[in-house]
Amino acid sequence: MIQYERQQAILQYLEKQNPASVKEIAKTIFVSEASVRRDIAAMEARGMVTRIYGGVLLSQRKNAVIPLDIRDGEQAAAKDLIARKAAELVYDGATIYLDASSTVWRMMKYLKGYKDLKIVTNNLRIFSESEGIDGKIYCTGGAYDPKNRSFYGPEAIRFTESVSVDLFFFSSRGLSEDGEITDPAETETALRKAMLKRAAHSYCLCDSSKIGKRHLFTVCRKEDISGIFCDTKLPWEKD
Repeated sequence: MIQYERQQAILQYLEKQNPASVKEIAKTIFVSEASVRRDIAAMEARGMVTRIYGGVLLSQRKNAVIPLDIRDGEQAAAKDLIARKAAELVYDGATIYLDASSTVWRMMKYLKGYKDLKIVTNNLRIFSESEGIDGKIYCTGGAYDPKNRSFYGPEAIRFTESVSVDLFFFSSRGLSEDGEITDPAETETALRKAMLKRAAHSYCLCDSSKIGKRHLFTVCRKEDISGIFCDTKLPWEKD
């Protein structure tokens, strides 16, 4: 298969499966992963696709919701550092809400020294990390999204609106230079906005790769929350 044919095959696959990993593409069009990476680099230079951690998506679909398995590997060290810092705000007896983001999920291993916690979440993976947690974990329920291992929809929102928490930790895909927090996922945004109204204090966990990006749905602005945890200085903090 010549380069032009490979690139057309990649585009056709991305029209059906977007985003996609390099491994998936190579297997589907029967070429090596090295060839796919070279083609992706050439296509990105022409503005046709955008590379993300572990894969690629069509440039015109930058607002596409990226599956958890791909998101989880992005900025892993930074996410872990941010999660550890955020967990320092938790205290014995606290009631907290953890959203379905890959950064917030990492907080679980840093919560195992606290006593009598009450954790509310729509993140199924939270339960896989619950061993050693002193307290109770409540699930929002709702429709289940297997790609993101999370619950969403009217039932999840109704449950969220029925509880009050001390601390709300969430992440999102974009933080603009002027402090607007946005995300491409409508369902996650709806849940986060509902929880913002029920939390005494809310914190956004945002790694540096998200700064300067703006997506379709607005969660809130920096002025609406108690703070932002990041692995670098925020735009408005720089000299």
